This record gives sequence, C-alpha cells and structure tokens, in this order.
Amino acid sequence: MNVLINRLRLGIQLFMIFLAGFLFIAGVLYFNILFIIASLVLALIFGRLFCGWLCPLGFWTERVMGKISGDKELPKIFKTKIFRISFTISFLLIFVLLWYYFPFQGYLFPILMMGTMFGLATVLGFFSFDKAWCAYICPWGILSSVLGRYAPYQLGIRGDCEGCKACVEACPIDGAPEEAVENKRSEEPAEISSRCIRCLECSRACPNDSIDILGDS
Repeated sequence: MNVLINRLRLGIQLFMIFLAGFLFIAGVLYFNILFIIASLVLALIFGRLFCGWLCPLGFWTERVMGKISGDKELPKIFKTKIFRISFTISFLLIFVLLWYYFPFQGYLFPILMMGTMFGLATVLGFFSFDKAWCAYICPWGILSSVLGRYAPYQLGIRGDCEGCKACVEACPIDGAPEEAVENKRSEEPAEISSRCIRCLECSRACPNDSIDILGDS
C-alpha cells in the first residue's frame, strides 16, 4: 500500500508540472497565483496537502535536490518565528510593490516570481538539506501552516505509538512529528505539527502503523 501511495503521489506531482507548463504556454500567465490560492484553500481542510502532493517546487526539492543536497543542518536563525514571519511579509511586499510600480508585461512576472523561489530553494537545498525551503522558508508554506492549524482533518499519532521516532527520522521537513511523539502522554491521538506536508513518509516508516488521519468523525 505504501508503495502504491508513493507512486500515486509521484504521478500527481508530474501531472501538476505538466499542468503548470501547459497553462504557461497557453498564456495563463498568473497560473502560479491560482496554485497559491489552491494551496491555501486546501490548507483549511487538510493542512499542507498541496505542498506534499501538488507543488511543482516541492517535486523539485524532493526528487532533484534530494539527490544532490548538502544534507546539513539549516542555521537556527532561519528556523526562528521572527525570521519566518519577516521573510514572508517582505517577500509578499516586494512582489506587490514591484507589480504596482513597475507593471510587468507578458511572461516576466511569473518567471520572476517562480525563478526567485526556485533559485532560493536550490541554494538552500544545496548548502543545507533538500527541503529546507519547504520546511521553514516558503511564504506559501508558512501561510498554509498557519491555516492548517484549523483544518478539520489532521495527520496524527495514535495511542499505540511506542516512541521509536522512526517517523521523525523519515520526515523530509526536519522532524515534523517529533513534538507529537515527545508530548504523547496518554492513549489519546496526538496531532502532528502543522508544518507537516502530508507526504506520508512518516507512515511508511512507522513499524506499528500508528500514523493516522484524525478528523471530526
């Protein structure tokens, strides 16, 4: 089942890359804005599902940078809440001001925005670990993480967890399940951090199949 899910996720990622290319060539120049809106709407229901299953940049960091990454610890400054909030506000403000004062024609704006994000993700992945951008820096990921806290469906750890932390080691975004594992004190399920991108690598690694979807039902 885990192999099937992984192949399904790869297929969906490839389809989204094809869709992005098709929309770009067809002249839908602000398709990236549509993707951003989709990621935020999905976050309100399932958390960062878009990041783990649909994002073209997520595919790049996982499938390409994962093979050439420096696999080093990201400097702590990049993990702080103040830096992440400041970067998100600055990133959004810069592109809004550029668009307002220097209206871009044709393909320039989406290329500039996507190029900036891919460039930063590549540099971070090369000198740190592959999904450093997705884990801590991506503005849309940060916004989705905030919205995902209120999603009715969460990924969580059931009461039969033995605390081996195999899920923490397998997590591609720097141990998102760790807090849930460490804070588990009862048989009640514990929600995994909203930084989780729903890639299900933790579920594949868990020897007890203790990772489950938590919902209202």
